[in-house]
Parts: sequence; C-alpha cells; structure tokens
Amino acid sequence: MTKVLAMYLPQFHNIPENDIWWGKGFTEWTAVRKSKPLFEGHYIPRQPLNGYYNLMARPTMEWQAKLMHEYGVDGMCFYHYYFKDGRKVLEKPAENLLEWKDINMPFCFSWANETWARSWAKLSSKNVWAIDKEQETDNNGILLEQGYGNQEDWIEHFEYLLPFFKDERYIKVDGKPVFMIYKPDEIFCINAMIKVWNGLARENKLPGIFFISCNTDIEVCDAVVNMEPQYTLLRNYKKQQSNKLNNGPSLMDYGTVVKNSLDNQLRVGKTTKKTYYSVFPSYDDTPRRGTAGIVVDKIRPEIFREYLLKTLINSEKNGNEFVFINAWNEWGESMYLEPDYHYEYKWLEGVKEAISLSCVFNESVIQEEDIEQKLMREDVLTRYRSYWKTFDNWMLLKDRNISLVEYFKKYHIKNIAVYGMGMFFNHFYSEIQDSFVNIEYGIDIRAGSIKNEFPVYSAEDVFSEVECVVVTVTYGCDEIYQMLREKGMKNIVLLTEIIGELLEADQSGKGIIDE
Repeated sequence: MTKVLAMYLPQFHNIPENDIWWGKGFTEWTAVRKSKPLFEGHYIPRQPLNGYYNLMARPTMEWQAKLMHEYGVDGMCFYHYYFKDGRKVLEKPAENLLEWKDINMPFCFSWANETWARSWAKLSSKNVWAIDKEQETDNNGILLEQGYGNQEDWIEHFEYLLPFFKDERYIKVDGKPVFMIYKPDEIFCINAMIKVWNGLARENKLPGIFFISCNTDIEVCDAVVNMEPQYTLLRNYKKQQSNKLNNGPSLMDYGTVVKNSLDNQLRVGKTTKKTYYSVFPSYDDTPRRGTAGIVVDKIRPEIFREYLLKTLINSEKNGNEFVFINAWNEWGESMYLEPDYHYEYKWLEGVKEAISLSCVFNESVIQEEDIEQKLMREDVLTRYRSYWKTFDNWMLLKDRNISLVEYFKKYHIKNIAVYGMGMFFNHFYSEIQDSFVNIEYGIDIRAGSIKNEFPVYSAEDVFSEVECVVVTVTYGCDEIYQMLREKGMKNIVLLTEIIGELLEADQSGKGIIDE
C-alpha cells in the first residue's frame, strides 16, 4: 500500500545565523506573523491553532507524531541543510529526534542543496527566508554558499548521515535509506558522489541508498518525485503572469492548478524510472516574497481531499511506495497540514478520508473498469464517502465507550429486523449480540446464499412486522425506505442515524438516556 509522507520544515527555533541575518529571535514564525493581506479576501496571516511552537521542545515533536499517526501520515521528510565545507543549519530538530527514540516519527531526508541569499530579485536558484533589500550584503546577497567539494567532503557528509540511516524509524526502500536531493542537476559531481555513498553504505551493512531526484530525472538516481506545486507551475504557468495584480502577487486558481497536476500525473504514467507524485493543500509565499509572490487562491479542503485520493489511486496503480504532501508545516509558504484557526483540522481530515477511500477503491474498484471513469462517477464517490463517514463516527463512539445498545435502551426496543447483511451488519451484530436486543430476521438481496442464526429474506419475500428495522446500508436509502414502507414496516431507522444521535447526545454533554 502506498505510504503518505509529508515534507517537514525544521525551521521553527532560534539559530545564531538567523539572529545575525534578520534580527535576534527571528524564526519562520516572524515572517508568518508579519504578513499582511495584499488583496480583498486574501487569507493572510495564517495563525496556527496550537500556537507558535518551538521545535526544540520535545512536547512539540510528540504532538506532531501523535497527530500524523491519528490522521494517516506515515512519515516526515525533513529538509536537510548541508552547505560548503560541511556547514549545517537547522539540524537540531532531526538530531533531537535521533536521540528521542521513543517518539514514533518515521522520517527521511531531503537535501535542500541551494545557496541561501537575501534577495530573490538579484539571484536565481537561491533559497530565501525573507525579503529586505535594504539589508542586502556586499557579497551579492549570499548568506550561505552551497558547495560539494571532493571525495573527502562526501565521506564526511555520509558519516554525519549514517546514524540517521541506521535508525529503525528511518524510511527505507528494500532496506535502502531514502534520500531526496532537491536540485541534483546543480551537483556537478553527482555521479561520483552517489557511487562513493553507495559504496560506503554497503561497507556499513546497508544495501545502498535509495536516491530520489526532485523535478528532474537524473539517470544515477533510483527515482524522481514531481514535487508540487513547483512541478506544475514550471510546466503549465512558466510563460504566464497568471493574473498578476497591480503592485501585487500573481493569482492562480487552486482547482485549475490541481487539474493540471493530475493531468501531468496521467501523462507520466508508467515509465522506466520510478516516478513519485505529490500534492499540496495550499500555496501562498507572500509572507516571504511580498508583492513578488504567488498565491494559489480559492483553496478548499474538499478539492484537496479528491486531489490526494486520485493521486493515491494513480500511485497504487503504478506500484509507487510513496505519495508526498508538500508540506506538513511550511507556514511561510502557506503549505501545511497542521491545524490553523480558519480551517482547523480540515486538511488532516482530508488526508484521513482520502486514505480510507483509496483503500476501498484499490480493493474493489480498480479491477472493474478504468479508474478515471470510476472517479468520474459521483455515485461511487458518494457511496465510499458514506462508508468512511459512518466508520469514523462509529470509531468516535467506541473511543468514548458508547455502545449502540444505548439507542435501543432509550426507545425500549427489543425485537428488530436488519436490512443489509454486509460489512456494517457484521460490526453491528458483534456489538449487540450479547445484549437484550434480539434480531428476528434479516433482509438482503443475497438472501439465498446467507446463513445465519436467524432467517434472512429477500425484498420479494413476506416478513412480519417488528418493533424496528435497522438499515445498515449507507447509500441508496430512499429506495430501501420506500420498499420497507410498502411492506408495512412502520419504524425504520438508518444505522447512520443511530450513530449520529448517540454522537450528538455525547457532544452536547447529555447522556442519551437522560434526554
């Protein structure tokens, strides 16, 4: 099954370099907090729901690990900043995680091999934390220069990474530690360096290193990831100003960018080189670039959910191990899954739902017909969304030790019939079978092939009236309800309604029996 990995920015803590370059106490949060709306309806500044955390604090990483597992993210891909002459910055969060073995956060590295500079306007192919032209330095704005040295330097870099590679939590493919390189085409010695690193890995009882290039297919790498939104912006918008506002940022429609991204996935298809896909929930780099920035506007969690769902299915179809989400916490570019005050947990909920839906599709839909045709069928999506929502609410009840039996106790119902002998019935039956609730009979279109402790009828049969008929099906319920009415059934209730009523009663603070 395809795993979901999120890009992880280890910037949210004080470092001496930022104190010197941008002022004492500067972190990524500084740019986020100072950002201002540049047009009507501009969702800026973004405010984290759980506060402006410090990544040096162990509870922060414990919270992130708990959150990622709760919503289905399988691992974090940490940006790794390693410069000329072995200079490292922002390395402490990963080093802390290496020491904190009990924090269950699977991880890998993406080497962000760019030169750091102050001004986007003056330098190309450079990474910038903020814009302040008045503070540009005499060395053409360069803060940290990237360089690759010689074999001795490569060995030193590998030896730094080796303890991470050997950690049980480090993400691997066929035993090989995953290592992404952001701009491999800028490494003049990449063939020789990778050969040396693979040799060192084998010397240290690893089968090698699984190298992933980013947005550029490099022959010596094992795979390539098409990292969004950059991949699509470069291919579909490179020659456009894309609704450039007067004295403002460029605007792009999220839905349109997503469609182009999915089209690009289909164009890639199966290739001789393993190609991973990625998705992004939002993009707005104006906290860093101001009016020179790009805003992907009209973001909606439901579009993101469908985007991730289709990407997971495309990835599974091509046998890909991973889908990358850009990003977990890239707040300076408004790319994050972490909850904020406006959307709260909706991005994470979208991840969880997309994963659940993709599992159902991968098990029962892909074999039936072309996946794109299936995805266009709204009835199929509605059906599986209903599955997911029912299961999610039911699990909330179980987490709170609330049994479905409470519903029947409230309404003094003892003898019932059940329509639908499928997956939900099995869970329903296991929950009530040792209670006072008695199932008189079942109703199902497969009646002749189902054996149970009670009789099972088809809709064409004649069956007696009971105190209540529980419908375990979560879709097409109007037709079922009408059929049961015509059979003389008076009290018909959906399983989803039972779950919803119990959950609402609990959330209101009133026990269902006391209402």
